[in-house]
Amino acid sequence: MSERFVLVSGLTIGLLLALVPLTQPAAAEIQPLQVAVIKATTGLCQRGQLCHKDRAGSWTPRRPIAILAVSAAEQADVDLYADIEVSTKPEMYQCAGEDTRGCIFRAKYSGPGLFDYAAQSGSTYLGSNITTTVISFPAGYGIHIPAGEPIYVHLDVHNASLIDLKVDQDVWLYYVELK
Repeated sequence: MSERFVLVSGLTIGLLLALVPLTQPAAAEIQPLQVAVIKATTGLCQRGQLCHKDRAGSWTPRRPIAILAVSAAEQADVDLYADIEVSTKPEMYQCAGEDTRGCIFRAKYSGPGLFDYAAQSGSTYLGSNITTTVISFPAGYGIHIPAGEPIYVHLDVHNASLIDLKVDQDVWLYYVELK
């Protein structure tokens, strides 16, 4: 083996070893991410009805937190229109203009349409909505919530299906505790 080969090989291995810390952070550098799941429901929503429920679900952090991301998975495979708001406001639709303190997340989804609007029985739905709405904030940013301030899920659901439904909605909050 030539000295040049040994020198180049040694430099290559040294360079690769020097890059390892850059590509894989040490465990101490990774901050613990926590999750809170807010279970919300309108209760029974009869077919053809609009079911509005402020404070359909809530969670109160015991310590100050910064919310980094929010996920609201669609819960129904029927003809529903759902408007979901997550905020510290006690009622839905209070986030407006410059009064946005505590406004965290808003999403809307619409379930699959009916195949035959005149149908009274049978499989009347076309397709499946398996969507999840997620918002995450840029690195270094989060929505600060003080300890003891409740976070609510508000629901506005229009049940256009042929059946009465209990509409449930899960909202996942991904957060870190603030010091």
